[in-house]
Amino acid sequence: MDKILQITDTHLFADGDGELRGTRTGETLRKVLNHVQDHHADAKAILVTGDLVQQETEAAYRHFIQYFGDFQVPVLCIPGNHDDPDIMRRTLTMPPFRLDTRVSLGAWDVIQLDSHIPGSPAGRVGESGLAELDRLLKANRPRPTLVAVHHQPRPVGTPWLDGVGLKDGDQLLEIVSAHEHARAVIWGHVHQPSEGYHGHLRLLGTPSTCAQFLAGSEDFAIDPDAPPAYRVLYLDDAGRIDDELVQLQAADLPS
Repeated sequence: MDKILQITDTHLFADGDGELRGTRTGETLRKVLNHVQDHHADAKAILVTGDLVQQETEAAYRHFIQYFGDFQVPVLCIPGNHDDPDIMRRTLTMPPFRLDTRVSLGAWDVIQLDSHIPGSPAGRVGESGLAELDRLLKANRPRPTLVAVHHQPRPVGTPWLDGVGLKDGDQLLEIVSAHEHARAVIWGHVHQPSEGYHGHLRLLGTPSTCAQFLAGSEDFAIDPDAPPAYRVLYLDDAGRIDDELVQLQAADLPS
């Protein structure tokens, strides 16, 4: 069984002391990665599912590289609404970073989707991206497959967030669920946990490494009690998937 980590919405600044809604994002990410090293150093890969940075600058991505560049396992990255895909492609060029659409990890494949819409908090994979997704799923059968995207493909029950989700999420789920060897769709963006099924597909949304949004809120609101988090995915060779949501305890957090 392979262990893969999902880390999402790190929202880093060029300045290591940059704050997002009162949270020093670099400091909380450091605490998350320390926890990873202490408890899950045997992970085979890390998936960073978007919003790597808050500032769309090369300096902010260099800050991201400082945190992840020394990992000895692949670090898979996809863009979120706060990212700049062109700058990502220019800066995350060396190992361990992988921006490939399809990455093989042991018995599994990971398909990474770009849902970035310039200037919009919402997302869209688009007709060409959905067609490529379907083509890849037809080509890699029967390898168990995990599909990663930044924006949530279905509502999570927080009204203001559901207005800025994946605009073609229904089409994406229809395509992925038509392939029995596709096992799960995972995402970030929502800064809160979300779990469910679409047919046989596991659906997993993961909280941020920094501040979390208040679940169920009609309007934008931060949950002051929700800690930084990440998700552990356990993938076996037979195509079964299990997961663990890791939420940092008070002792793990910055003082």
